[in-house]
Amino acid sequence: MSKEAINFKKENKTLDYKKMDLNELNKLPPYLGIIDFKITKTSFKMLNIFNDDASIVKYFWHGSFDLKSLDLWHEISKEEGIYIDVGAHTGLYTMTSLKSNKLNNVVSIEPYYLNMARLITNLRLNGIKEKTVQTLLLAASNLDSIQKFNLKTSQSYLSKGGKIDKEGEPIKTIKLDSIDFNKTEKKINGLKIDTEGEDLKVLQGSFKLIEKFKPKIIIEVRNNNKSDIKKFFEKLDYELFSINDLKNKVDLNNLAIDRVLNIYCKPV
Repeated sequence: MSKEAINFKKENKTLDYKKMDLNELNKLPPYLGIIDFKITKTSFKMLNIFNDDASIVKYFWHGSFDLKSLDLWHEISKEEGIYIDVGAHTGLYTMTSLKSNKLNNVVSIEPYYLNMARLITNLRLNGIKEKTVQTLLLAASNLDSIQKFNLKTSQSYLSKGGKIDKEGEPIKTIKLDSIDFNKTEKKINGLKIDTEGEDLKVLQGSFKLIEKFKPKIIIEVRNNNKSDIKKFFEKLDYELFSINDLKNKVDLNNLAIDRVLNIYCKPV
């Protein structure tokens, strides 16, 4: 299967794969197997089974995926410490932190069990020792409670669209402030948040942690939460940058966001 996809790509170089959305890419020959996922300064192995990982499908056909954010996360992760990957999916950011500095520890938070299982498999593929990664099968939010997790994709698919909702399966939610980090001597240096619109609630549940450790943060921002996210970071004296322009600070209220944008949040 992998050879068929590779040969198709070689024989159809005139096709503009980058303009194809996921549905169009899934109609092409599927990639089956282990792919060498490359960012600018490192690479790691990721498993894809009949196009069940959307991130890897996009990477295979587009030639890159989330490169600017992953490159920045790699740079942030150079300093030894703890890095928290909220909405870890199958482990791209988790893997990047561990590749950037082998002495890092990562807390990977993912609510969907199939995604978490694949993340653990990907860790094994890359020879990552289990003691360096703490995997938490739950959802980060602003409450320690039981809520509902709505998964709209097929349950055999590694979903990126599941979210806290009024309908769905029960899921445990936790505030990051409820996790005990006092037993470790390492500092929390980085926090990545990708939670399909729950990002503001994750921040609200992390206020004490962010106030204490001042980690560098990459977070998804949408038009409907950008004003509140701006106010949150103003209280903690952070500068905000678009992932597409790390030299010029942005005012989220004046930023037109098409669906979603990764924002880099840096303590002053």
